[in-house]
Amino acid sequence: MAASAEKEGDWSLEEIGFPQDLVEIIVALLSVRDVCALSQCSRCWFALCSSDAVWLQLFRRRWPSLMQPCALAISDPRKVGSQHHACLQSRECKEYWVSKYFFEQGWRAAYVRLHFEMANSAKKVVEFVKMTARQESLEVADYHKAMDMLCATHIAFQDVIVNLLLPSHSVLINLIGLHYSLVHLGVQMADAKKALVKSNAAERQVCLRWWSLGRWMNGFRRQDEMHVKMASLLELTEPSQNVLLQVIKRGTLHEVLRVQISADFKSSAWLWRDMHSQR
Repeated sequence: MAASAEKEGDWSLEEIGFPQDLVEIIVALLSVRDVCALSQCSRCWFALCSSDAVWLQLFRRRWPSLMQPCALAISDPRKVGSQHHACLQSRECKEYWVSKYFFEQGWRAAYVRLHFEMANSAKKVVEFVKMTARQESLEVADYHKAMDMLCATHIAFQDVIVNLLLPSHSVLINLIGLHYSLVHLGVQMADAKKALVKSNAAERQVCLRWWSLGRWMNGFRRQDEMHVKMASLLELTEPSQNVLLQVIKRGTLHEVLRVQISADFKSSAWLWRDMHSQR
């Protein structure tokens, strides 16, 4: 009985009448979770779901920025010309580690390894924010440093979702992940909204404060003004709230003296001290 069941599980693709390359294209349209589940059905599906053809497409879909023509113009790095091969040996090449992992075990290994590399990079950003935040508030200079850390790692939108848009993190970390996705990755607002709702972070509130120079009137400069705006992360994906992200992007330049991002209105030290004592 056991031998018969094992034999039934060893069927091949020829028996269902589909060519292997067509099945690989269909499987590559699934999520990584579904591909892993499908690979547990039989030896045949395990071999197919572990193929480089499937995992190359999964890799390309998750990290499109690493698959630009100048980086991996062809699917198999082992066929790359000598000039590009020399580029791949440089650690400054964004594909250095990708090609390294592929040479070792294939695209599935490259995907898994890079998944953990991105998780570690996101963890460093989280630790940096925790270290620099004071009373659930973050100065704009530290905010920009966290953004620069993300930009240097080629973290993709899926990495942001699973590592930064978690409700267990501070809303400041959620905001950095959202801002990075919208501005640097160019994620569509509809996709950002869907990710926020799915992550249960859509209704989390952030408070933005900034001091601006007082305006000149009749030869006298008026007192500096403090502006306060509150919005949910979901509202920040609306075009009408772009002014808040623009203030953060602009930072302490020109007429803006200081910018601070807080988890809520009551958490900021600005409530107890004036702006100049904080500088």
